[in-house]
Amino acid sequence: MSLKARAQEKVERAGISNYSFDHDVLVMCGVRYMIEACSCGEPDCDGVRLRKDATAGGHVLQ
Repeated sequence: MSLKARAQEKVERAGISNYSFDHDVLVMCGVRYMIEACSCGEPDCDGVRLRKDATAGGHVLQ
């Protein structure tokens, strides 16, 4: 499964329906998130990390 598909699954699992993709960038409520692979090893990790676009502060959602 691609990172983009995993990110979409993660967002939908969280109950968020107002999102879109701009190429490989997830956009929610006007905030852009870079999609990255996660290899933290946590048991509940889904393998995808959403990092707020660097121009917006760089927060990470896991």
